[in-house]
Amino acid sequence: MEPIDGLALIGPNPLDHDNVYIATGDSGNGMTHGTIAGMLITDLILGRHNAWADLYDPGRVTLRASGEFAKEAVNMAAQYVDHLTGGDVEAVEQIAKDAGAVVRRGVSKIAVYRDATGELHERSAICPHLGCVVAWNPADKTWDCPCHGSRFDKFGTVINGPANVGLTQVTTESH
Repeated sequence: MEPIDGLALIGPNPLDHDNVYIATGDSGNGMTHGTIAGMLITDLILGRHNAWADLYDPGRVTLRASGEFAKEAVNMAAQYVDHLTGGDVEAVEQIAKDAGAVVRRGVSKIAVYRDATGELHERSAICPHLGCVVAWNPADKTWDCPCHGSRFDKFGTVINGPANVGLTQVTTESH
């Protein structure tokens, strides 16, 4: 992550549990920000005042960043429209071996991977971080979330956050 203002994002992770803190967006200043993060997050956990809390707050929106923030917010909102569209293919039979696709099943979107033997592996296509629909990345053979960059292996196990759990397994129906 590269914040527009060049300052790290250190503190409570917005829209997450109260006990989840982040230190990211170092902009090439990881040694400095790592030290600051150690002091700042300790103070936040212990409920002590820290003069840097507002400066590094991950939920801050600066005037300089407001245009970019608005553009990203519109992009993220557009990603939720994917919940209303069809899948990448009409039926799982259209998915080649060692490939994946999102399939609509009723009101649900399912991330389906067909392994080299032809067996299907099905997970919810909804990213557990904030609910966007993942997409199959054929180059890396991963499920990637377009909203915040979470990545999952072909079987739905999280490999990159911000999601901290894998894609939910779904019950396989007869195909």
